[in-house]
Amino acid sequence: MLENPEEIRKVIYTTGLLLKADGNIELYQLFNNSEIVFEKAGYDNWNGGVYFFTVFLIIDVETFVKNRERIEVIEAELLAAFEIGTRYLEGEEISRVQLVPKAHPKIDWTKTSGITTKAGLLRDISFLKNTMISVSTGGQRIQEINDQYKQTFNATNKALQRLGFQNPNQYSDLWDWYGKWSSDFSTYRERRAFIRDLYASLTKILEDTEDAETVTVTVDLTGWERLERSINEIRKRQSEAEKEEQFQVIGLLCRETIITLAQSVFVEGKHRILDDTKVSKTDVKRMLEAYIAVELAGSSNETLRKYARATLELANELTHKRTATKRDGSLCSIATLSLINFIGTIEGRI
Repeated sequence: MLENPEEIRKVIYTTGLLLKADGNIELYQLFNNSEIVFEKAGYDNWNGGVYFFTVFLIIDVETFVKNRERIEVIEAELLAAFEIGTRYLEGEEISRVQLVPKAHPKIDWTKTSGITTKAGLLRDISFLKNTMISVSTGGQRIQEINDQYKQTFNATNKALQRLGFQNPNQYSDLWDWYGKWSSDFSTYRERRAFIRDLYASLTKILEDTEDAETVTVTVDLTGWERLERSINEIRKRQSEAEKEEQFQVIGLLCRETIITLAQSVFVEGKHRILDDTKVSKTDVKRMLEAYIAVELAGSSNETLRKYARATLELANELTHKRTATKRDGSLCSIATLSLINFIGTIEGRI
């Protein structure tokens, strides 16, 4: 029965409830956050025969290291809970529980900033797979979908190159795929199986990684390469920062990024400085206030002007803080990215 997925789910659910009822919340959370695998370990033919199973709890490396001194104790406590949870079984026993550390692959999603996101890339891969299956199994006609397929393929290929992955799909045109399936795969089943396997490994890696920043840059950064480099550097530093000095660097980078943004959109002859003061090339506040006043002129844009000024004020204040914490660094980058999205939208970069 312990080779039946449905039975395994019941055992895991019951064991989890037992741990929770015992009040060992830390152990319950470890159990609940692990990947659990059952593996047949042996057989004893004495007295009717008993099959023995080992349960592997796959946990992240950080959790494993944190509990390294207590691994054997934790495994014993989990084994006791599993033994109670499987009392109703006959001829099957869980003889061992083993914690296994596993590092989750990390992908720097900031490299695809302005191109796509994790969700967007997975969605595009799904489109490519479904389209390849459809045209090769009596569905869509190649002539009707090929242009969209090629466009999505090129975008996916570019994103994968940015992330350091080789595209497992060599068919950039559906007619190339037609040549493959018509000569090598005589049945629909073979064609579906080939496509499923084509992206399986890559999709699993992408799905297992953490999402990118909560606030992403959604506007087109074409022509704003310097700004794009600054954004990537902010995110890189933010992921690495642990000390006050490092969080201060994030603030400085955010300030430089906002200066670059202001210099990219401010036109001296068009955006008149509100107090008629001669503006320097680094006077971010005056440049962007003048820009906002002109580009969002009129009573109907009053709310937008208030939002833009508030975002600018927040970003400006955070970039000038002498002391900095992780919270400050995160808020500063969020405010900066929000400002870029806002100004980029005004510029029509959507």
